[in-house]
This record gives sequence, structure tokens and C-alpha cells, in this order.
Amino acid sequence: MKLDIVMPKDNEQELIEIAEKLGFKELIFLYEDLKEKPKKLKSNKIKTWTAGLVKNIKEVDKAKKNFDFLFGVTQRNFFENKKVKYLINAEISESNDFVYQRRAGLDDVMCRLAKEKDKVIVFNTKLLTTDKHTYILGRMMQNAKLCRKYKIKTLIATLASTPLEMRAPKDLDGLARMLKLL
Repeated sequence: MKLDIVMPKDNEQELIEIAEKLGFKELIFLYEDLKEKPKKLKSNKIKTWTAGLVKNIKEVDKAKKNFDFLFGVTQRNFFENKKVKYLINAEISESNDFVYQRRAGLDDVMCRLAKEKDKVIVFNTKLLTTDKHTYILGRMMQNAKLCRKYKIKTLIATLASTPLEMRAPKDLDGLARMLKLL
């Protein structure tokens, strides 16, 4: 699927132009500010949607009115909520990994809930550019293994804020093949 998720900072038109050049067919604009309603953007070549990133379960009902989709961080309460379809940033953990086990963010219970509630786990490639990228890649591999085991829908996206952070669909497919998600 030639779909990417981006987090614009008043540069939506630039992101659309780069997405067209890279060969994307669909683009989701993910906004952290849930209070103001995002403007609808039209493109001749790319289908666009808007999404809101909810960080608290109390924000879900208010945010659903303004956005096409809702994204949530991988916390147990978002797995159980029907309105939150996409879950991101499972690999981010403040605490260190154990010696023989990673704190990858997903576990068996969450994966069963994700399968039951038809959730999509989003792998954020922007995390690979951080200083802890070796930990993040290992955590992504562990989460991908759980997603394969429970047959959970997955998506790999850049979550780019600027046009230069975007990657081509073939690059995202390459990461998906490396994680054995394709």
C-alpha cells in the first residue's frame, strides 16, 4: 500500500508535493493539537485524510468529531477503545531493557486485544533516526514477531514533520520485508 502518515507543521502543501513525487497514493495528516479543526486539503493525485493523536482516553470523544481517524499511543486503554483505530510508538520506553528481554511495548494480552478489536499497529521509522536506534530496531523486530504471531494489521510510516524526512514507498517496503511483515 502506498500510504504514509505525516505530522505537518503548517507545511501541508509541501508534504503533498513531495508525496506526489515519491509516488504515494494516500496521505494521512496526523495532528497533535486536537482543539482546532484541521483544514481539508485537496490534491488531484493523492487522497488525503486527517487524524488526531490522542494521549488521554478522555480526549477521544471530542477529537473524533474533528478528524477522520484517531491515533493513540500503545497503552492498554487505547486497545480497548473502539474509536481509536491506529496505535503508534510502541517501541518508546523510558526504562532500560532487561538483560534477556526487551521492553518493546507490546505483549500477548495487548496483541489479543488488537486482533479482537481490529487495530492497526504503526511502526514509526522516524524513531530509527534517534540516538537509541539500535534499541528501537530490536524492539521493532520483537513487536513485528508478535504482530505476525497474532496476525495483526500493521503499517510502516515515516511520521515526517518536514518534506526531507519523508521516504519513498520502496524504502518503507524494504523495512517491512526486513521486519518480515510483507
